[in-house]
Amino acid sequence: MQTIAAGASYHYRFHALSTDTLSIDFTDAVRHSHTVSGPELKQNQEGSLLIDIQPGNQVTWTPALTLRH
Repeated sequence: MQTIAAGASYHYRFHALSTDTLSIDFTDAVRHSHTVSGPELKQNQEGSLLIDIQPGNQVTWTPALTLRH
């Protein structure tokens, strides 16, 4: 099991091979599982995507993506 402490960051590189909607699965502090859908990522997009999980399991997605030709 992978854990990220409150207030910590996790950096991961990815490359979009196809167009699809992103989602994140996580378990909260009281061990309840959550799946939250995010933005659509198009094939060949690149850049950064900040996913912020706040108290109350509120998830915000902040993409900064460009389409690579």
